[in-house]
Amino acid sequence: MMACRLPVQAAGPLRFSLPSVQLRGQQTLGSASTPLARHAVRHAWALSEERLVEVEWEDGGHSQYPFTWLRDNCQCPKCFLASAEARTLLLSDVDINIGIDAVEVTDDSKVSIVWPDKHTSVFDAEWLKKRCFSAAARQALQEDLFLNERYYWDSKLRVPTADFEEVLRDDKAALDWLLALRRVGIVYLKGAPTERGQVARLAERIGYLRLTFYGHTWQVQDKHMANNVAYTSEMLNVHTDYPALHFAPGVQFLHCIMQAAEGGESQVVDGFHMAEQLQREDPEAFRMLTSLRVDYTDKGTDYCDFNLQSKTFTIK
Repeated sequence: MMACRLPVQAAGPLRFSLPSVQLRGQQTLGSASTPLARHAVRHAWALSEERLVEVEWEDGGHSQYPFTWLRDNCQCPKCFLASAEARTLLLSDVDINIGIDAVEVTDDSKVSIVWPDKHTSVFDAEWLKKRCFSAAARQALQEDLFLNERYYWDSKLRVPTADFEEVLRDDKAALDWLLALRRVGIVYLKGAPTERGQVARLAERIGYLRLTFYGHTWQVQDKHMANNVAYTSEMLNVHTDYPALHFAPGVQFLHCIMQAAEGGESQVVDGFHMAEQLQREDPEAFRMLTSLRVDYTDKGTDYCDFNLQSKTFTIK
């Protein structure tokens, strides 16, 4: 929590297609309002020389899956613990040169494979389609899981806004907030009560708080003998928080409880936009900042005594 003044231009919440997002204490969102396309298998056969199983879908498309990969990902109870969604088959028990005795499509559009040791693996059509090895399918999965759409911004940004209490009580509002946060990197929530504890309420709506050497939450205010420059009334340079940690914070919540009488403006910068611009305008500087490791240290006493050090890239 901190005393701050954040100049913001109001903007409506950003809208996107709905992914599956689990909110604490709530059902999974997305699936109910976005019906999934169902896929059906028309034919399946083994390509022995290439050591691939080829699947033809009802829409005429084709997918190929390596023999070894299919055996390694068998979904039967002996090879897979469904309750944990985790493989139990040992890699040492997988023959990387395994062949296939038989492949068939079941009446319920699943692909059944019989292996040389007579073990049988049955794969659901949706499961296979989601894991298609085509370049387009792999790119789509990468973008959905790791390379999600980002909006790079500059000083013209109109910070997306949402209502604090609405986010806490309404799943749709919470999902819109999370999607905007993922795409833009910053969202301004209005209407939070001016009392302590609101940061924890918001964080626990979607996940859990990480304990740090400052505690789970802390007060950012002018302090005598401050152990952090943030605990002073001086202007802060634009910075990335906690580079001395091996795992830097993913999302941070700042709650303005009391407006600063003077100053207290907040500045935010899009690091991705800056890195992209630097790479374009000064490739050598970008190369240095992405390839040379820098030592970061932080030490002091707060929630506990701490003395941290890490060695990492300025841009990574």
